[in-house]
Amino acid sequence: MARSIVKALLATIASVAAIVLTVMLVRAVDARKLSDLGTWHRVDLKEEFHAGTPLADFPAYLELERRLFEELDRRIHVDRIADGKSQLNRYLRGSDSFPERFSADWNRSIELEVDRPRGGILLLHGLTDSPYSVRAAAEVFHRQGYYVLAPRLPGHGTTPGALANIRWEDWLPVVQLAASHVRRVVGPDAEFLLGGYSNGGALAIHYTLDALAGGDGESPDRLYLFSPAIGVTRFAAMASWHRLLAWIPYFEKFRWSSILPEYDPFKYNSFPKAAGYQTHALTLAVQGRLRELDEQGALDGMPPVLAFQSLVDSTVLTESLVDHLFEELPANGSELVLFDFNRARRIHGFLRVPHASMLQRLTSGPPLAYAVTLITNRDDTSNEVVARRRAPGGELDAGRPLGLAWPEGVYSLSHVAIPFSPEDSLYGDGSGPSPPGGLQLGRLRPRGEKQLLIVPIDLFMRLRYNPFFPYVEQRLIDSLR
Repeated sequence: MARSIVKALLATIASVAAIVLTVMLVRAVDARKLSDLGTWHRVDLKEEFHAGTPLADFPAYLELERRLFEELDRRIHVDRIADGKSQLNRYLRGSDSFPERFSADWNRSIELEVDRPRGGILLLHGLTDSPYSVRAAAEVFHRQGYYVLAPRLPGHGTTPGALANIRWEDWLPVVQLAASHVRRVVGPDAEFLLGGYSNGGALAIHYTLDALAGGDGESPDRLYLFSPAIGVTRFAAMASWHRLLAWIPYFEKFRWSSILPEYDPFKYNSFPKAAGYQTHALTLAVQGRLRELDEQGALDGMPPVLAFQSLVDSTVLTESLVDHLFEELPANGSELVLFDFNRARRIHGFLRVPHASMLQRLTSGPPLAYAVTLITNRDDTSNEVVARRRAPGGELDAGRPLGLAWPEGVYSLSHVAIPFSPEDSLYGDGSGPSPPGGLQLGRLRPRGEKQLLIVPIDLFMRLRYNPFFPYVEQRLIDSLR
């Protein structure tokens, strides 16, 4: 009997393995249809930082970064690209998307200095992004008298291929060096704030939990999170399976989820699967750390958290932000700001109704230890929005008009929209200054026949700016009073 069970079990395992390998093989073959790889997908930059690289402080990291960008210029930047599409290639010197055409190269670590700072804030950008993704928040804090440091995290700001060789453990030492640098700049008594967007939000939480557990670094006085990656889809867990076949040169494109033209000066369009897996691994580490400290009673020292999140988000899991972070927080003045989708009656019939049970729990369920603010339509006949707030232990109020409204044709925010102002020159609605070369990615609305564009249409249709950023800005300012 036992031998029969073992045989049946082995047969089942063999069958499952055969199915998995077959699926992987089919997908690997299908990946060969992706666009051709460029030099920026393949080159391994030697001057990139990795955990274990001996650095004394953040200025030493900046020196290494300087050498990295010299290597990038030497090995990647070119004067001409022979594909006929070079005017929108970020690696072509002088193209409309060449980063060095801008007033500052936000692919590099950025410092915004101020005389006699009130405090300092460390802002961490997202995956495939650069410090540009936290630029709007950085400028808000800087105008309020804060020293701002937005470090470039390893693998970012250079080539999409660099992300294929980075692990999440390579990011943490840079966060630690940068946090220590902020403290040195502002002095021992000034406020130390920490913020992060998407993957940077997960890093900000991880750093804070390490500090609470007695590790290196100090816990910040407050945390600011924008679309934080506290949980991602289960498909990210399978992102490392490509290694079964991708080591074979014939299947080298299988390393990539997408291979696209690199027309964005401050964000990669191509996406290596290994990068997605690293975010997945980071979120698991954060969730595990939260559970561990909660069991030890150490979360009582957690600083207040102010988080901004779109209810609908195809990159991170909104439920994870609620269940794995906010539900674990002590009653310390934390607040979750949720941006609802557009509930105007004339477009509601085209939309699914996501997260209904979670939203009901947040707005009318049992008392919460944290505040919730819902940015939603005044009513189903209007595009105007109100802020409906539920104080800790209280009930949802009737709503406060914001003087803001959904732009025509916009049915929701997106993961990438939250930290960007409508006046952003690259991703905004055109109300701000034009960037060099006139490249305004936020205004692209292509129309035409199917199967002609070489870039997926949903990349253009995804909202790139937050029409309610004036509210975000005011909340950041108010939190400093």
